[in-house]
Amino acid sequence: MLRTLFVIFAIGCGSASANDWYEYQSENFTVYSDVPEPRVNALMRDLERFRRTAIRFTGQEETPENKKLRVFHFRESREFGKFTGDRKIAGLYRETWEGPIIFSRDGDHGISGSGLIFHEYVHHLMRERSGITYPRWYSEGFAELLASAELRKKTVLVGGLPEWRLSAWAEDEPLGIEQLLSPPPLASQNDEGDSRYWNNYYASAWLLTHYLQLGHNAGHPDFRAATSTYLKAVAAGENPHKVFEEHFGKTIQEMERGMRAYMRDDIHRHELDIPEYTYSIPRRKLNENERLHLLANEAVDFGKPQLAMKYLERSEQQGLGWRENLTAMAVIEAQRKNYTLGEEVAKDIGEHGQLSHLTAANLANFYLLRLQALTLTRKWDDYFYEAALKYGKNAVQMGPDYLPAYRALWTTYQLKGKSEEAIQVMLAAYHQDPNHLNLNATIGFYLAHLGKDALAREYLERVVAWSHSEDLRARAEAMLEGRK
Repeated sequence: MLRTLFVIFAIGCGSASANDWYEYQSENFTVYSDVPEPRVNALMRDLERFRRTAIRFTGQEETPENKKLRVFHFRESREFGKFTGDRKIAGLYRETWEGPIIFSRDGDHGISGSGLIFHEYVHHLMRERSGITYPRWYSEGFAELLASAELRKKTVLVGGLPEWRLSAWAEDEPLGIEQLLSPPPLASQNDEGDSRYWNNYYASAWLLTHYLQLGHNAGHPDFRAATSTYLKAVAAGENPHKVFEEHFGKTIQEMERGMRAYMRDDIHRHELDIPEYTYSIPRRKLNENERLHLLANEAVDFGKPQLAMKYLERSEQQGLGWRENLTAMAVIEAQRKNYTLGEEVAKDIGEHGQLSHLTAANLANFYLLRLQALTLTRKWDDYFYEAALKYGKNAVQMGPDYLPAYRALWTTYQLKGKSEEAIQVMLAAYHQDPNHLNLNATIGFYLAHLGKDALAREYLERVVAWSHSEDLRARAEAMLEGRK
């Protein structure tokens, strides 16, 4: 088996005060939280066990990820709700320019009570570990299959029916295999595009994937090797519908009858010996400016600049991290067409030397915003342009894994019409994080805009395979269809 393919072959305390936030580090996760330490430890141990389950279940090697996934875990549902707009949900997963994050709130069920979080983490692992893109039915079905894992004391059960999909077949039959192989666009405006249809699609994808990967344990044919060759063929460009029967050795109707028989009688759960995660989980207390910067940065990503300013305005002047927070405020003000703070900050910093990569990136964005405002009036300012380039390059040099710095730099080049320089910066960022969804989308759309269709295709195909955004996926699909 290829190690990069997510197909199964190897089945084999003190407490923090209300205002104190800590950074916790396990082998594969970073958690920021104001929740009491024992509960954060339990959350991280669940995440590490789930990750080990996914790795073991797929026969992958136990190696660290390229980047630790970050989790923001809130004690207060009220503060959690400021970001999400809903205090009732257990958590959510987001793709950001600084990498994927999980937002969760403390509760009775913990993080494992939300299938969404585990589901999205499986997608993250598939992107990190696999060199191929998967058809939608398999990508979603496999994520559902693993997300329903039940963490017991010494073992983990994989393969139960996801509780969050129980309503899918209350009124409807599972979708047929042909429907799974050829789903409608997410953004379609017909009856198939409603939430009821997609709930059934995810549940039916779970069923087909379950049948292919675990059905042999209940006496059905072993389709794991066939699944592997099929997925590689589809990734190589074969039509998912046309090559299905060729690889599985049965007609779609025969496969469907077997799947439905499996559903009625034989759904099999697989038990894995996954011991509890026992390594130490060190923590450090965040200083006030660092805490405010982290929360403000996420507020900006959620499209809530006013919330970000409320955090940043509480920063401790001249404390550690003050420059980062001050320049972050300057960027938010510049987005409102108020440049006074940024001009004062830039002048002051220019007189005092050394910058962090965060401060340099903020200054690059400040001058970029000034330049963008001018271009709307068909004007130009070489000083703003050179300053944006200078600080953007400084930020990339000091923080080579900080993608927002690259983003400021390539956008500056784009404004000047220097497309080749912009592409080079994008590709340098891609070298740092080739599995980043937003980065693949940006590169693909920009190459398509430049008429470099052949180069754009691989990036756009990843967007279609990975994105859960209806708009983003539909835009990428339209470009791919238009450029065949």
